[in-house]
Amino acid sequence: MRWWSSLVTTGREGLSVQRAFAAPSAIVRAVVAVLLATIVGLLRDDPVAGAMAGVGSFICGVGTLLSPLRHRMVNGLGMAVAFSAMAVLGALVHGTTWLFLLVLAAAAFTAGLWRALGVAPGIRGCLTVIGLIITADLAPGVREGLEMAGWIALGAGFTAVMQFLPPYGARLAAQRRALATLYQSLADASVAASAASAALVGTAPFTAARQALDLLPQFSRPAAAAMFGLLGEAERVRRALHTVRVTAPAAAGDRRALDAAAQVLGDISRTVASGREHRTPDHVWTLLESWAAASPGRGPQSLTARLRLAELLAGRATDERLGDALEPHTEVPGLYADTPSVARTARRIRAQLHPQSPIFRHAVRLAFGVVIAEVIGRSIGGWGGLGIAAHGFWVALTTMLVLFPEYGHTLARACGRATGAVLGGLLAWALSMPHWSPGGLAALTVILAAVSFVTLRTGQLMLNLWLTTWIVFLIHHIGGLPGPAAWSRAADTVVGSALAVLIFLLWPTWSIHRVPGLLAEWLRVQDRLLPDLLTGYADVDAVDLTALDRLRTRSRDVREQLAAAAEQARAEPAEHHNPWSDEQLEQISTQVNRVAGCATLLREHLPRTERDVVPELTELADPVHEHLSALARAAAGAETVVPGALRSVFDSYLARTGLLTAYQGTGSPAVSGDDPDGTPTGRAVALCAATVDAVEALTLTIAAQQHHHRHAAPHRTRHPRK
Repeated sequence: MRWWSSLVTTGREGLSVQRAFAAPSAIVRAVVAVLLATIVGLLRDDPVAGAMAGVGSFICGVGTLLSPLRHRMVNGLGMAVAFSAMAVLGALVHGTTWLFLLVLAAAAFTAGLWRALGVAPGIRGCLTVIGLIITADLAPGVREGLEMAGWIALGAGFTAVMQFLPPYGARLAAQRRALATLYQSLADASVAASAASAALVGTAPFTAARQALDLLPQFSRPAAAAMFGLLGEAERVRRALHTVRVTAPAAAGDRRALDAAAQVLGDISRTVASGREHRTPDHVWTLLESWAAASPGRGPQSLTARLRLAELLAGRATDERLGDALEPHTEVPGLYADTPSVARTARRIRAQLHPQSPIFRHAVRLAFGVVIAEVIGRSIGGWGGLGIAAHGFWVALTTMLVLFPEYGHTLARACGRATGAVLGGLLAWALSMPHWSPGGLAALTVILAAVSFVTLRTGQLMLNLWLTTWIVFLIHHIGGLPGPAAWSRAADTVVGSALAVLIFLLWPTWSIHRVPGLLAEWLRVQDRLLPDLLTGYADVDAVDLTALDRLRTRSRDVREQLAAAAEQARAEPAEHHNPWSDEQLEQISTQVNRVAGCATLLREHLPRTERDVVPELTELADPVHEHLSALARAAAGAETVVPGALRSVFDSYLARTGLLTAYQGTGSPAVSGDDPDGTPTGRAVALCAATVDAVEALTLTIAAQQHHHRHAAPHRTRHPRK
């Protein structure tokens, strides 16, 4: 994508308005906290106290509305304590500029590393740093700053207390939402499973569900055992769906059965989300069981069995007293590890502490950018008397909230935030024209805060329109000038947004540059996994299944990172240094998923009895290892690769071993159906053929990229230096 096209595309995304809102009850709690803070200011006839308490309740209220994964009481209390502590720290370092800037850099760096826990935790980390900037910038002195921090803590406390009010909803609500989304994605995949070109279930729902469950403290995990089990069964349902898609013929009866499976999965999703059981009608189960009994393959039988168990677990998830009676699910043993949540959090952050990590680079950019923004903001002063002199927190705040680890999000947020601030300045100026009484100003600030909460998830444009208006009237309530403050707030936001984009471009993290390394790493995992799977057909229990599943887990983790990098690369203006086109990125994502699906099927059909053993397949382990090893080096740019080599070895192998007849009996290299006799040999050879085809397709894409890169390099150096 060219630079101009990228700017237009990302800018349009930043200006878009989404129909996404927080739960009404959560918004009401946040609004009531702001209202209480405002009432305190009116009762004391102290605008500063009311404003600072309002800021504390507002910022902490925003933190509670951001995609909570922990219980809202934990989020509210955590935000209140962290924000208040940072406000106190800001007051203490107020008088020493160099010390404040050092503390600010350290706090911003920590907030950047907190992004390793997810987008919402990263934003909450940045929100807490705002408390440091406010008191360090605005307090006349240490004593006054501590007094301001006290009022901020009171407002933050109001927000924390509001989280204890009803309605309470189902326990582990965030985990329920993530699992419900996951099972709905499986339902959608079941409807599409009869199509030969249907994609595998995406990794994003599985990642979100794992992260949500992984955040649970150790003492909460036994009660969530049914949910952990549902996550494990979701993995098995995905494998069974893929088995059906690849090995079962797409007959009318199969399509009806898959629609029935989608209904079961949808009912499970609704049960988990609501905490009330939604049972699937008996005639749907009758159809599924008849389909499984009539099918010679394992896919329909496995899928029906998995659905039965998932429905049972969903029912148990509605009764919290039964959860702790369940044993840990074998598919997710790592999530039950007897490790405190603090230690797990520290491990995830520690894993990012190296210069190649995008999160580490983001944290460094954030620390550097916020300090520079603060200095620039203070140097600007008050825009010739239009703003508040000798402060930089609006510029610093904007830079901190705009800078993201990815180019696309950074540019989109900069565009949306700057535009929203300008429009908000216009609205604030218009609203400031009438004369407002103190009570009227207080009421209007509460209303504007409520609108900001409602539009929080609709996009940066709408959020900052109302946020700017709220801030301007908050200053007006203290005694500032609303018109000039409106323009200075908008100007500071534009400067901070531009600075965030500039800092990212000066030291960028291009996702497209991570794709070759991640692809090579994933291929190195396959280089170990696929040969082990082929060796596993030599005999029953020929391989260590635990070690095999560890490799599959590693493969999944790298594949998720690869998919995220490929998706982020689409928005990048990296044509001049981009070795991959958008079409090739799409092909790579599809083909990687296809190879992963084949590995899943090989694992699913490992021999369980002597009848299932196909010892001839072990002969393919070395050629597959050699090809994948070469392919990993080629993906990293270390050597070239020739398409068709593995295919040629496989064809020769079929002819030499006499398995060609079994392979031809499957119908096509794409494995359109089971062997006519349903023999394990025919099925195993067909799965190997599908794996070879998938690897060769990926090889062809990598070879095509290398060919394009070799021919593009001379073109870039066509004109020698004179």
